[in-house]
Amino acid sequence: MPYLHDAEEFLRLRATGLPLLDVRSPAEFAKGHIPGAYNLPVFSDEERAAVGIAHARGGNEAAVRVGLELAGPQLAGKLDVARRLARDGREVLMHCRRGGMRSGSMAWLLETGGFVVHLLAGGYKAYRTHVRAALQRPARVLVLSGMTGCGKTDILQVMARTGSQVIDLEGLAGHRGSAFGGVGLPAQPGNEAVENALYEQWARLDFSRPVWMEDESRRIGTVTLCEEFFSHIEGGRLVLVTLPVSLRIRRLVRMYADGGYDAALLRGVERIASRLGSETCRNCAEAVKEGRYTDAVSMILSYYDKAYAHQIERRAENIVQRITLEDDDPEKTAYLLTALETTL
Repeated sequence: MPYLHDAEEFLRLRATGLPLLDVRSPAEFAKGHIPGAYNLPVFSDEERAAVGIAHARGGNEAAVRVGLELAGPQLAGKLDVARRLARDGREVLMHCRRGGMRSGSMAWLLETGGFVVHLLAGGYKAYRTHVRAALQRPARVLVLSGMTGCGKTDILQVMARTGSQVIDLEGLAGHRGSAFGGVGLPAQPGNEAVENALYEQWARLDFSRPVWMEDESRRIGTVTLCEEFFSHIEGGRLVLVTLPVSLRIRRLVRMYADGGYDAALLRGVERIASRLGSETCRNCAEAVKEGRYTDAVSMILSYYDKAYAHQIERRAENIVQRITLEDDDPEKTAYLLTALETTL
């Protein structure tokens, strides 16, 4: 019989280096999975759909029969794959969606083949419940805030390298957090994948120390932060940095205009056209097309600065430190914030 574990114990076993086999379908796995897991699907996406149709038409018995017909001829091959994934080991972790027939049947196969199998009680669904609960854990959160172009992400990255606890939400989401935040970046991961990766970092924190993160909206590109986690940003203590607008414009031009992304920039302008106004939108688009990026960024900042000012004003009571920067020097600012960390 396989060993059955709750999510906390299952993840503790994963930390020992045991291979983790996710037997859900490829589409389920692609949507989100436990980091480090291997996909060893009992059914392909099409086969899983066929089993579902059989269940809807004929109940559990019909679904089991179809499942056996589909999976039966593949059993030997799946056992061989499991042996390769286990790297000559004979002990594995395994789960399906809800801890039901798929993981049970694959556990039977592997045990028959000489494996020791550890199952996740409640499957991936139980893991996701565990993730959401863990992300609610209280923490002493310091939120780095400031207008677009202050270099907040670079500052936090320096702080992370020098020992501060930093959660890089934009890095996890694969997006810089504005209408232009995806310029030059690959497609974003889904919400589940981001939350799972976020949990990996959150679970390793020392909660006796402060945790830094950037001031973000709940939505970062196509990723929406779960309420359980976003509450940390909403309730966190704000450290507000300001940088002269000329330096912010220079930074943004360097970030967005030096890579030949005019088409993407124009799409970003179009996305905020209703907020820029038709005339400003038209002038901004013309500036991009003509390579007048400083002019374009100046017009875009007229919108973003108003939006950020409103957001900061709404949370003014959370501001614990205001820092005026004279130079765009993330390393210098990072060391300053690190020195202040214990006093905030």
